[in-house]
Amino acid sequence: MSEIHNAMCRRHLGAFVGASVMLAALPVSARAENVGLHVQAANAASIPGIINVHGHLPHLAFKMKRVSDNKVVSASAYRGDVVIVYFGFTRCPDTCPLTTLNAARLFGLLGADKSRTRFLFVTVDLEYDTPKRLKDYLAKFGPPPYIDGLYGTPAELNAFAKRYGVYFKAPTGAGSPDPLSAIQHSGAVYLFGPHGEALAIINDLGGAHPHLHALANKIREIL
Repeated sequence: MSEIHNAMCRRHLGAFVGASVMLAALPVSARAENVGLHVQAANAASIPGIINVHGHLPHLAFKMKRVSDNKVVSASAYRGDVVIVYFGFTRCPDTCPLTTLNAARLFGLLGADKSRTRFLFVTVDLEYDTPKRLKDYLAKFGPPPYIDGLYGTPAELNAFAKRYGVYFKAPTGAGSPDPLSAIQHSGAVYLFGPHGEALAIINDLGGAHPHLHALANKIREIL
C-alpha cells in the first residue's frame, strides 16, 4: 500500500466512524432498502458484508465517459468482468476515499483475478469533478483499468443513478449553498457479474473493517 493510501486512511478513519452511523440511516436507495428487507432472512447465514440481490435489480446499463482514456463507454465494455460500481465525489472527506481505498486493498487480495475485476467510481459532482480531476484523484489509489472513473452529462448521471435508486444531491451555480457541505449521496456499492447481472450490494466497503477476504472469495466464485 502506498504512503498516500496509508496517510489518507489515517486521516479519514476517525471521521468515517461517526459518518458511517449517519450513512446507515440514509436511504441507500428506496429500491435497495426494499431489496435488502426482502432478502434479509436469506442472507442471515450468508457471506458477511454482502446482500444478495440477484434477480431483484436490473442489469448493468449506462453510457458515460471513462476518464482514464476519455472514451464514451457503455456496460458492454465490461462484459466478462466482475464490476463494482460506486457513486461518490472527489471532495468527499470520508466515505468516498475510504471506499476507494478498500477497493484498492481488495485488488491486492485478488491476485490474477484482478485482471477481470473493475471498480468504477461514478462522480455525482459534475461541476467540480472534471474528467482530469477525477482521473488524477483515482490514480492515487491504483492504476486503470482496475480502478477507473465515469463522468457524464447530468442526463446520463441521472439515468444511471435512477436505474438503481441511488440518491444524490449536488447543488451547483453561484446561488447554491456551500457545495461541499451541500453534496449528499447514498453509499450503496453494487456488485455485477460478468454478464452484467446485478448480484449483490456490498454494505461494508465504505467501513473501517470490511470483509475483504470474503468479498475476494465471492468474486473468485463468480469468475
